[in-house]
Order: sequence, then C-alpha cells, then structure tokens
Amino acid sequence: MAERGQRPRCGDWSEGGQWLSEDPEERAAAARWCSGCPVLLECAQAALDLKVTFGVWGGVDYTRREYRPRQST
Repeated sequence: MAERGQRPRCGDWSEGGQWLSEDPEERAAAARWCSGCPVLLECAQAALDLKVTFGVWGGVDYTRREYRPRQST
C-alpha cells in the first residue's frame, strides 16, 4: 500500500482504536468509515491472510464473524 502512495482511511482517524474496540457500536462506525477507502480490498485480503478473528478489516467486523470464507471441498 505504502509503495503506491496509498494511505488507508483509518490512518487519518484521530483515535484509531475504533477498529479494535470491544464496543460493537464503535466497530460499526469504523466499518462505515472504511467505505471508499483506497486500500479496502488490500486490507480485506490482509485479514484473510492473517486469519484475524477480531476487529474491523476492509469494512468487515470479524469480531461478529459476519464474513466467513468458504471452505474449499
């Protein structure tokens, strides 16, 4: 991301803790903030690569597990 000069929208957030907050309302606000981010897809891919289980990545709140990749059969 940085190589291409793209900065994530979360890099401009004054507090930054919303993405990893234990408060579901704060995480929901963080997920909305992700909309329109220039690195949204890269962030989502990083979450998959890292197998995250908590926080908002690429606009998805993994704490609530609203997205689960399909298992290949």
